[in-house]
Amino acid sequence: MPTLLIVEDELVLARNLSKAFVRHGFEVQHATGIAEGRKIGASTPVDVALLDLRLPDGSGLDLLDALVAADPDRPVIMMTAYGSVADAVGAMQRGARDYVQKPLDLEEVRLKVEHALHSARQRREISYYRGRETSASSILGESPAAQSLRALVTRVARMTTGPGAPAPTVLLLGETGSGKGHAARAIHALGGRRDGPFIEVNCTALPETLVESELFGYEKGAFTDATTARAGLFETAEGGAIFLDEIGHISPALQSKFLNVIETKTVRRVGSTAARKVDVQIIGATNRDLEAAVRLGDFREDLYQRLSVAVIRVPPIRERDGDPVLLARALLDDACRRYGVPPRSLAREAEAALARYSWPGNVRELANTMERIVLFSDIDPVSVEQLGLPTGNAGGGHVAVAPSGQVHIDFPDAGLSLEAVERALLVRALEKAGGNQSAAARLLGVSRDTLRYRMDKFGLGE
Repeated sequence: MPTLLIVEDELVLARNLSKAFVRHGFEVQHATGIAEGRKIGASTPVDVALLDLRLPDGSGLDLLDALVAADPDRPVIMMTAYGSVADAVGAMQRGARDYVQKPLDLEEVRLKVEHALHSARQRREISYYRGRETSASSILGESPAAQSLRALVTRVARMTTGPGAPAPTVLLLGETGSGKGHAARAIHALGGRRDGPFIEVNCTALPETLVESELFGYEKGAFTDATTARAGLFETAEGGAIFLDEIGHISPALQSKFLNVIETKTVRRVGSTAARKVDVQIIGATNRDLEAAVRLGDFREDLYQRLSVAVIRVPPIRERDGDPVLLARALLDDACRRYGVPPRSLAREAEAALARYSWPGNVRELANTMERIVLFSDIDPVSVEQLGLPTGNAGGGHVAVAPSGQVHIDFPDAGLSLEAVERALLVRALEKAGGNQSAAARLLGVSRDTLRYRMDKFGLGE
């Protein structure tokens, strides 16, 4: 529930404003002057402020300065008497987000407050993603596969110039957990649009009923709860990039809409007849064999061709000889830093085990393993036992499940554990189900609880 601070000495007006915003889901704090407003602002988390320009104990500009200094991202909207537009413009130059004139139109005020609040949330999300992309701007690994991936990512990033110029559409292919999101963030961070937003969307995580409104936005009155217009994620990514993870599993209806966005560089909000231009780089990723999906009629061929401008395959960790140990060290350091514990090292035997294991869950599984060690043990250096890897896989055996459903097993002389086979089946079932756990459980003939238990057992959860 967002908190609104109203600073207004006209009690009738303040009471009417408070009632209107409480009805629309706000928690309201009221102050009659600057001193009281400062006190509330210092002691209460305020999301947005509605501030009168003329107050009994001074100018509202003084309180505006204090609120902006305390939190530059917190929107402040000024209320001014009719004819004081010049004062309102001056307030906006000092950090106010908008202004309204008295006598107030309560609906106009509410819409401006909600719009300012929504914009502030989007800016915070953009700042968050920028922070993530900065920390993900390099791809670790010395194997030939990692070096090739790094070279391709760098080349595509260099071809991505600044906003307003053409940006190549990129399609990242690879197994679940192989690091496609990491590669997408690196492309953005190294390219000419790095100062723009990077918006990440998991296409399978959004309910079908909300996908269109979240991605393309909506106009006021487009549906029952659309009390105000809202920009979609494509518009939010203006001047930057949008990363569409799991794009291979979207519905036929959404495939058609994505094709239109790529071809026309426009979006149409739900409830609108007007198309809006968007300047975004589109980066898609999938673990699905899209060529096979096209042949089966599950994926539009024209969309596949549009997405396949720059195709980059992200290799699984089993193809990156020597990299698992380098990655494990970096991920272990990162986990120690995040949880505020002393740095840890890996015993030589543990590193050997990391190098031998096939990592069917790829980098995600390796990251989960390192994080679990930090959470549940203080032993340094980390031993083989702490890794908790399935036994019987020391000889380098490999299990893979093809998209056709065929199981391929490289059975070494040293043997191969049933756990390794089970883990590979879990990974493939989740891929085929597009991450839908209920559907994956049906494919394997087990309950969803059983699937969740086994995912946790093998470190395959998010």
